[in-house]
Amino acid sequence: MTSLMVLRIAVVGCRGFGRVHLNALSKLRDRYGLELYVFSRTEEYARDCQREYQASGYFTRYSDVLRSSVDIVDLVVSHDAHMPMSIAALEAGKHVMLEKPVARTLEEAIAVVSIARSSGRKFMVLENHYFDPSVWRARELMSRLGRVSMIIVRKLQYNSPGGWRRVRELMGGGALIDGGIHYVDTLLNLGGDYTEVRSVCAHGFSGIEGEDISASIFRFKSGAVGVLLYSWSTPGGNAAPAFEIYGERGFIIEDPGSRVPGKPYGDLIINIDGRQERVIVEKVNAVEREIELFMQSVINNADVPMPPEIAMRDLKAVLDVYRGCGELGVGL
Repeated sequence: MTSLMVLRIAVVGCRGFGRVHLNALSKLRDRYGLELYVFSRTEEYARDCQREYQASGYFTRYSDVLRSSVDIVDLVVSHDAHMPMSIAALEAGKHVMLEKPVARTLEEAIAVVSIARSSGRKFMVLENHYFDPSVWRARELMSRLGRVSMIIVRKLQYNSPGGWRRVRELMGGGALIDGGIHYVDTLLNLGGDYTEVRSVCAHGFSGIEGEDISASIFRFKSGAVGVLLYSWSTPGGNAAPAFEIYGERGFIIEDPGSRVPGKPYGDLIINIDGRQERVIVEKVNAVEREIELFMQSVINNADVPMPPEIAMRDLKAVLDVYRGCGELGVGL
């Protein structure tokens, strides 16, 4: 697909996950005729980032981004900056892509979404696991299981981040509100609405101020039980399936051995009445897909593919887990 509209996109955040966004946008640039700009408060980083990604220009002051002719601001910044920087961009007439979570608290999230609605600009929180087709294929297949009794979602790994991720106030919590929100999203996309959460949180050896281990049990309105395990203090845990769904007639399990780079989840193994088969799922780069679909919503003036209500739902679930285990985030 080639667009007649030239989109100008500024990526705010040249390091860390910002580079993942930049790699994705670099691949999409020719197809969409993008003009790519980069931002860093450090002149040297901004200049090096522009050179590495062959960007059309760079900024070192956010106010200059807002005054520029940029159409889309892509925010890959610390969680404490999500609300003020999103609101500033929306009020400046920019469309906004915001790396998850939507905010640190529901109050911050409501403020951002309210401004987004009144601004008439496109706003989307980027939760790339939402765009992994393995989840939606599993959801389609769940009806074959009969009544679902249990859904297990897990991500067990070792991660010892530096910088702002070590600070509870800047994060709004610990590991769960950061990488863990992807797995909360997967659990809720499979299980639906819930009525109760019970949780335990712990501090392992990742070195962050917030929790780095959480185990939670969700009771869904359907009657099924959801189990969510997320950790930054469990080396070697990636070998386990990311999700398992059990019902009257069998189960669906994500196959970790079939994962490919850029796609969080692998193919599916489904067993119905003792007959097992493998379900091959389309291989996509989830970050590229979410960014491309957002750009298409801007080009076509269409609804964004993941509405803000989903991001707020996921944040609320994270905060419910925190309340359940006494791991207070910001303003709780």
